[in-house]
Order: sequence, then structure tokens, then C-alpha cells
Amino acid sequence: MSGDRATPIDLKLVDMRQLKTKHADIRSFLWESWSLGWPMIMMMFFQFSIGITDVYVAGYMGTEVLAAVGYVGQLYWTLMIMANGISVGTVSMVSQAYGAKSREGVRNVASHSLVLGIAISGLLTVLAQVYAADLVWLAGMPQGIQDTAEVFIRIFSLVLVPTYVMIISGGVLRSSGRIRIAMTNSAVAATVNVVAELILGFGWGPVPSMGFRGIAWGSAIATTLGMCLNLFYVSRGPTAASLTSMIGPMAPCLKNLIKLGAPPALQQTAWNAGTLVVYFLVGQLHIGQITALAAMTAGVRIEALIFLPIFAFNMACAVLTGNRLGAGDIDGARSGAKAAALLCLVITVVPALLIFFFASEISTFLASDPEVLAEMTRYLRINMLGMPFMAVGVTLSGALQGAGDTLGTMRIIFTGMWIFRIPLIVSMIHLFHTDATGVWWSMTVSMVIMCGLLANRFRGDTWTKASIDQKTNTMLWEACLGNSPAPTAVYLDDEQMKK
Repeated sequence: MSGDRATPIDLKLVDMRQLKTKHADIRSFLWESWSLGWPMIMMMFFQFSIGITDVYVAGYMGTEVLAAVGYVGQLYWTLMIMANGISVGTVSMVSQAYGAKSREGVRNVASHSLVLGIAISGLLTVLAQVYAADLVWLAGMPQGIQDTAEVFIRIFSLVLVPTYVMIISGGVLRSSGRIRIAMTNSAVAATVNVVAELILGFGWGPVPSMGFRGIAWGSAIATTLGMCLNLFYVSRGPTAASLTSMIGPMAPCLKNLIKLGAPPALQQTAWNAGTLVVYFLVGQLHIGQITALAAMTAGVRIEALIFLPIFAFNMACAVLTGNRLGAGDIDGARSGAKAAALLCLVITVVPALLIFFFASEISTFLASDPEVLAEMTRYLRINMLGMPFMAVGVTLSGALQGAGDTLGTMRIIFTGMWIFRIPLIVSMIHLFHTDATGVWWSMTVSMVIMCGLLANRFRGDTWTKASIDQKTNTMLWEACLGNSPAPTAVYLDDEQMKK
């Protein structure tokens, strides 16, 4: 009988094996997070380089052109809100279909997403062309830049359809195991954008200078190229989107895409509107309004460098979580999201600490006025305290969105901005009569609260069921299978999905 009993040595060996297995799983999750994360960081950097080039070229052409680029840029990205919303829904559904190894699921979701994007962007194109002058007026642009801004809007609106298609098809590539292809296409498009803006804007060799119009046409050419590159790969392989699947839209599929995509669009609208309100409130400070506005405007440019990895891991985590849930691995989805959040935290902490300790020296690159320098230093140091929380919270929000919990995420972001941040700032300014420091602390505190709410949402189980249709007890992406044959004829093995 004694031979059947586990000895202390046997138990210790079992514990060691379990520990090794756990460590191997952690390393696997971290590696998978990094494999998805670093290409996304590069893609974010490419977009950042385009923005820098816009400002550089416009700055050489005069204050009016630079102001017009800034104004139109904000307006243009407002028109992109629905594209980003559709992309979030697309990533959620495609990543889950891909995780389930469903060829038809990936193909039909991608096709219906493109149909939806083309329909919305086509309507926006017509409206922008017809009412370009009215848009300029409604945006409240100063008289001196209205004509320039109208030209920008007319040119940019011509490529709204390519832009929507590029964004959505990029989401399809990222969420179906082709993230490096998406990164390469993004690199090519960004390089062409930068070069085309410089050549068309300033002129080079036989190419005459187009002035500020060169900025718009350079972006238009690069966007169209990016769309073509993405569509080339989306239309290839066993999961290829096709005209046949695009011209036969299924109402349930489109309904679920809108169901998942509308909340992120509303979320971004609420955030953008809240940001404008924050700028307005800073202008209501009793002392140092202009100094505070200048400090915040410059400070945001520095923060953007840290936002790159944070939002890159947000999108990578959405894909990772969707793939795991599609494969039915809820524990893996949860563990993978935790690993992604940890990796993002580690990557973010280092630059956040550098900015915190060298805020004064860094500020000198963007400001020279002593008062602005001092205020910008305070802004950066206070906001850097919230960056670790933001790294974790925003990454986990990617997991929630990848799982289809876009409505829950929207509610938390709305709460953080409109229930906490704005009321806190109003209280600081009008009740406590603080200077800009009170505003900076309000922003950081609200960010910590928001990220705490996101982490708490992630701790629960509601998000793991967000992509399940309660009526049919099937996943939302499965509505895109239509009248397909039995599931055994739809799903592929690992090798087939990689071809």
C-alpha cells in the first residue's frame, strides 16, 4: 500500500513541473503579445511621422497654411470616427472567426465591413463636396484661412472612400494573422506620403511646386496606394474577400457589425467633444489662461510619444483576445490580455520616468517663454504619474473591445470624461479658484479612475460573453455565415489558415 502513496519528493516534483508549465505559459503569452505589439508600435510611428511632415511642410508655407492644416486635420478625423468604429467591430468579429479557423467567417465579415465602410464614406464624400464651404463655416474657422481650408476639405474628401477602405482592410489583416503585411503596407504608404508631400509641396526637378495643395494631394496619393496594397492581400488566400461576398450582404451580419462598431464611434465622439470642452475650460482660468493653453498644447505633443506603444498594445490586445475567444479559450484570452498589459506597462514606465525627471529640459524643445516652460513642466510631471495606470487600463480596454464588449467600454470612457474629468475641472476652476495645476491634477485623477473602472470590468466575466447572441446562443460573427454548409465544412485546420 505504501507504494501507492505520493512521497514528499513526488509532490515536490509535481509542483516543480506545474511551476515550469506556468512559467512557460507566461513566456508564451508575453511573446505573443510582443509579436502583435511591436508591429502595431511601428504602424503608430508611421502615422506619427505623417503628422510631423504635415506640420513641417505647412510651417514653411506660412502661419495661415499651418493653421488650416490643424483645423482641417481635426475636422477630417471627425469624419473618420465611423471608419474607426467599423474597424473596431471588424477586428472583434474577424479575430474571433480567425480564432475559430472559419474561412467563410473571416471572408464574409471582411466583405460586409468593406461594404458598410464604402456606403458610409461614399455618402460623406458627396456631403463634403457639396457642403465644403458650410463645413468650414460650421467649424468656426477664422476668415483668413477659410479659402485654404475649403480647398483642403475638397481634396481630402475625394479620398474618404480609399481612407475608409484602407482603415477597415488594415483591421482585417491585423486580426487574421497578417499583421506584418499590414505593417509593411503602412510603412510603404507612410513613406510615399512623406515623400509626395515634400515633392509636391516644394517642387523637385521637373515636378512644379503645388504649394499647400501638395500636402493634400500627397496624402491622397499615399492613401489610395495604401488601400490598393491592403485590398491586394485581403483578396488573396483561403480567407479572401470577394465581389460575390460583397454584393450579397446579409442583414444580420451588417446588424452585428453596426452593433459592435457604433459604441466605439460614439465613444470617440464623446472623447473628442470632451477634449474640446477641457480646452474651453482651461481658457476660463482666472489667471494664466494663455500660458496654460500653450503649455497643454505643447505637452500633448510630448505625451504622444508615450501614447504610441499604449494604443499599439490596445489594438494588439484586441486581436489576441478575439483569437482566443474564437477558439473557445476564455482562460487564454484573460491571461493573454494580462500579459499584454504587463508588457505595455514595462515599456511605458521607462519613457514616463524620463519625461518626469527631465520635463524641464524636454520642454525647452517646444517652448521658450519662461512661464510656459514652467507650466509645461508641471503639466508633464503630473500627467506622467497617470501613465502607468493608462498603460494597463487602455490595454485591457483593447481586450474588452476584442471580446465585443464595446458598449461597456464606451460607458466607462464616457463616465471618465463627462462624470469625472469635466466636473472635476469645473470644480477646481469655479469653486476652488485654482490655477492650471488643479486642471492637470483633475486630468490625471480622472484617468486613474477611468483605468480603474476598465480593470474592474476586465476582472468580471460579462465581457467574455459580449460576443454571444442571446437569442441564438451563437457568436456574433457566425451571423455572417449565412446559409453555409455544416460547420465541419466551414472550418479549416491551422496549416490551411496560414496559407
